[in-house]
Amino acid sequence: MTLLRQSSIPLAAVDLGSNSFRLLIAKEEGGQIVPISTHREGVRLAGGLNADNQLSEEKIAEACAALGRFRERLASIAAERVRAVATSTYRVAKNAGELLRRSEDALGLPIDIVSGPEEARLIYLGCAHTLPWSEQERLIVDIGGGSTEFIVGRRYEPELTESFHLGAVTLSQQIFPGGTVTASAFRKAEVFVRSRLEVLQKRYKQGWDVAYGSSGTIRAIYEIVTENGFGDAITVDAMLKLKTALIEAGQMNRIELAALKSSRAPVLPGGLAILLALMQELNVVTMEPSEGALRLGVVYDMLHRSETPSSADPRAITVTRLQRRYGADLEQARRVEVLAQSFWKRMDGPAPDALLSWASALHEIGMAIAHEDYHRHSAYVIEHSDIYGFSEQERAALALLVLGHTGSLKKIDREALSRKLLARLMCLRLAALLCHGRVDEAPGATLAANADAFVLQLSANWLAEHPLTALLLDEEVSRWTKYGVSLSLKAR
Repeated sequence: MTLLRQSSIPLAAVDLGSNSFRLLIAKEEGGQIVPISTHREGVRLAGGLNADNQLSEEKIAEACAALGRFRERLASIAAERVRAVATSTYRVAKNAGELLRRSEDALGLPIDIVSGPEEARLIYLGCAHTLPWSEQERLIVDIGGGSTEFIVGRRYEPELTESFHLGAVTLSQQIFPGGTVTASAFRKAEVFVRSRLEVLQKRYKQGWDVAYGSSGTIRAIYEIVTENGFGDAITVDAMLKLKTALIEAGQMNRIELAALKSSRAPVLPGGLAILLALMQELNVVTMEPSEGALRLGVVYDMLHRSETPSSADPRAITVTRLQRRYGADLEQARRVEVLAQSFWKRMDGPAPDALLSWASALHEIGMAIAHEDYHRHSAYVIEHSDIYGFSEQERAALALLVLGHTGSLKKIDREALSRKLLARLMCLRLAALLCHGRVDEAPGATLAANADAFVLQLSANWLAEHPLTALLLDEEVSRWTKYGVSLSLKAR
């Protein structure tokens, strides 16, 4: 049993959404997650984006201040039992690099930026664990501050995921500026939202007696609708009554509604417009709020990653799926992985490196497209596929390794390579080169590193028996020298 599975030790998830930042501290009991404490900061990060998607200094500072408070609460929890994920605003902000760097400094932990489809998968995972067990398809919706996710799944497995750059904060700012609500603004919002959601008609089933909403927006609308007598559930009719009330008030700072919090009021019109449009587009009769959410899905995902065998890790499942889809040569992938990991273990310790294993598994998938420049095709597939379980940083590193595993090094930005990523690239390139014959033979190679200098040792007899490999290694040494990295070859 790994450390992560020790149920007596708390674990935590940090959800950096575009409307609010949330912290969940919980423990595992019998395979279920039991919350210990929660904390919310209404940062409304997406509100700091200008027309060019540049995030304001004021919002970055506000986000970092909130994360500093999270850091204090997390001080007693082991770092390996905490995962922080960031969503829409961290994906779209032009200055996302600065935002991420300062956020990680404030939190004191790495932050994974997740793609829209990966966010949807985690949302489904969190919701499905709080709903009654069912073999039937379920539709789950999450209206965030900067994006909206749709997921159809069965049991604990999502089957369809969709993420739109359309959120309660951004839509409220664009169409209801200053909290001004008019009938014409709602008509504009409805046309805009439904035009964006038209794709759902082709991919998603029409007609749902009930769907589930995981976001604070949907929970807030449910409380407002039921406590103000608009209805006893979220239905199109109940929301139309709420819409009329907002239009009659004209200004969100003047409206008085039971259960409407002052922090929620500025983004309620946008959230209501999105929910109303999506229920009409998919013909949803009733929307029920769900207790589950992204942060709960993150905790369950952490548990899955720690399970034995490691194939339970959703990233391993994704890699296997891609190998099958693109007909990868599994034996060659295994040869490269074994040799690359043997190099890595000599430099970094006995534990295998997961990123190196994934890169070895996927480095040739581009051959399904074309043999020429196959490494570029492999990297393209990784960059543009829904690779569930991976953060955007992991996706970028994986694509970089696959792109750089052969050919010139000029295509790899030297400044983009951390010391560990450089070492991974060296291990992968040398392993792929030494396995170019696609046969099982042990060259007896070892790789040592000292700072940025690498030394590859090989049997002199083996090199003499493999003149082509010797030539390729000489070329490889030359490539690394031009790249500014010392690689030397020693025959023994």
